Amino acid sequence: MTRLLVQFWQLPDFGNFGIFLWLTFSAAFDIEACMGWKKQKLRLVPESEARGEVLEIYWEIKHVLGIPYVNPMFQAYGAYPEYFKVLWKALRPALQTREFFAAAERLAAEAYTRVHNYLNVPDLSRKMEEIGFSRGAQHELKDVIDLYLYNNSVLLMICGAQMQAFENPGAKARPATEPAEHPSHPDRPILVDERYAPPETRKIYDDIKKTMGAPFLNTSYINFGRWPDFLREYWAALKPVMLTPIYEQNHAAIHHSALALAAELPRPLQLSPTQLEEAGVSQADLSAVIHITDFFLDLLSKQVLNIAFAKIGLEGGAHSTAAA
Repeated sequence: MTRLLVQFWQLPDFGNFGIFLWLTFSAAFDIEACMGWKKQKLRLVPESEARGEVLEIYWEIKHVLGIPYVNPMFQAYGAYPEYFKVLWKALRPALQTREFFAAAERLAAEAYTRVHNYLNVPDLSRKMEEIGFSRGAQHELKDVIDLYLYNNSVLLMICGAQMQAFENPGAKARPATEPAEHPSHPDRPILVDERYAPPETRKIYDDIKKTMGAPFLNTSYINFGRWPDFLREYWAALKPVMLTPIYEQNHAAIHHSALALAAELPRPLQLSPTQLEEAGVSQADLSAVIHITDFFLDLLSKQVLNIAFAKIGLEGGAHSTAAA
């Protein structure tokens, strides 16, 4: 299987500590021991290169979540098929409940409220009209922003649920409401790949990756590249905000909320040491997926704020005295 490689982290050598790092009296994962890392490569398996059970899971993810693409987070897990299969099996019961998607909706609403109340957001709608952006284009842009706010909040909940499962294996299930209810976005967005983007757009892409601390672009930014004028204005407004203490405070608050909401899910993920051992998940793979999950938990906590920023900007912006 061909794998796309991007700069990431090197896993530590745990020597003869055994296959699993959770050998404590509580049978919990030793998260801190798993997270001593150095730079290495993060492997992504794009949908076009996935095969067998990984490809089948990709198809199921799109169907169950109602999205038209496979996010980089799932592509990263696709490089660890033994874990990915266990994860998807553990996720399915949670994704069948209304409570899971209600929690994701609460995260999205919190991100929107925090951006509106604490950050200065310019009127991007007026800027787009000034440069000749049609109403139809603005409407299309608003639709994809709704897709990304929904999708990123769901991904953030999945990260939170995994971290809770690593730290508290064997959590008991509680009564839940079925079937799940959530939006569906079947139309595949048009993406402007880094390799083929105009020089100015590539320059913005590089700056986004550097500022986000990520070796790849979230799908939303590659989609925004379809509207280079919007991408330019949006990033020019967002980047300085991301560098402020008030942004970091709200980033940390969203991160905390994701973990807290995940702890309340009626069907917690079951990722016990026994399950993972029986599935053939190695010590190195376990360490890698814990790194990956923690990385995406942090990244997506920023991303939901950034997408809320775009949404509010196209709704007329917001001015906060707290950001002064």
